[in-house]
Amino acid sequence: MGLNDASVGLEALTLRISSRLALVNVSACAVIAGLLAFVDSSIVPGFAAGFTIGALNIYWLLRIARRGVRMSPEKAGRFVTMAYPIRFALVAALFALFIVKGLMSPWPLVAGFSLSIITAVCTMIYFAREESFNA
Repeated sequence: MGLNDASVGLEALTLRISSRLALVNVSACAVIAGLLAFVDSSIVPGFAAGFTIGALNIYWLLRIARRGVRMSPEKAGRFVTMAYPIRFALVAALFALFIVKGLMSPWPLVAGFSLSIITAVCTMIYFAREESFNA
């Protein structure tokens, strides 16, 4: 299996995982936000915003990985080292905007973001194991 075959296989795998991950993240966010609405409805917007930022962050991360795999090692190194700080700065700017402007409380925002990342990691581990068993 050459580098090109490996990158095509990895790209197909990340596409399958990202589509499943999107479904799991939307479902998890809806269920958890619905449950939180019974406890305190004022935290739901912050939680949903944090969860959405986290889900988009993971999706962007997978996109960076997919694009990097298709590039030569030199270009991939430059691309990844430029893309990560931009992604981080955008996420930090969104958090700062929501918190400084008083649009959302920081704790539900951070909780939603963290739970989105945890959900994504667990989902990716599950689907990677499923792929390895099917291989």
